[in-house]
Amino acid sequence: MRLELDPQPDERLLGQCYRVHGPISQAELLKAYDEAPAGHQHLLTLEDLGQALYTSMHASHYHDLDSGDWLPAAGIDPSWLEEGYPREDLTVEQRLHIRRLGIGRLLPQTSFDSIFAKDLRLDEDSLAELTAANADLVSQLDGERYLLRIPVQRPCESLYGFVNGYFSCDLSPMENFRLAEHLEDHYGYRLFGLGASLIAFRRTRALDTQQAETLLDLLVRLYAREGSETQVRELFSESLERQLLVLRYTE
Repeated sequence: MRLELDPQPDERLLGQCYRVHGPISQAELLKAYDEAPAGHQHLLTLEDLGQALYTSMHASHYHDLDSGDWLPAAGIDPSWLEEGYPREDLTVEQRLHIRRLGIGRLLPQTSFDSIFAKDLRLDEDSLAELTAANADLVSQLDGERYLLRIPVQRPCESLYGFVNGYFSCDLSPMENFRLAEHLEDHYGYRLFGLGASLIAFRRTRALDTQQAETLLDLLVRLYAREGSETQVRELFSESLERQLLVLRYTE
């Protein structure tokens, strides 16, 4: 695996953007995460990058994460704005600051429990896809993939660099944040990657029996359809034994 800094990354990716080349192993990806400098987090782009970038743009626009009437009241430096909108020549750091404020203004009205109101239940096809993703995340990477280095303190905050969740049946950017925050705070899972439909987490510590059962119940509640509870429970029982946990944030 080789990382190459992209001097002109896609404008929808907010952070230092490294193109990932060559054969990739999970061990190499984990090592790259461990080498993130202090004050930064890494986020890997996953499957179907083109679609993920497209819905990222729409998610940002739909929720006014990067612009809107809220900007002047948020204390944004007037020199950053042109006719009330962010200037096109802002640096990545400036745009990331605006994105942080844009998401932050909506988080108070977004609870963790709101994720259960979305219909993320797995059918036969999506269950098979998620089983494959949990068995081998590398197989779910797009041919064009990037590792983002984002200047934030917490793994869940790396979502500021690549938001997603546009359609009404998806978890919104704020709900994805609440999910990542919850898994980080309660179970030690750090946000690892985001794609067009998948969101991946890395286990940082072993769970005790009670924690594992609580998390398993949460995932069954989120994904099981009537009659599929046993399959979903088996899938995530195995996944919780691995380094990486892969979930879906789309229908």
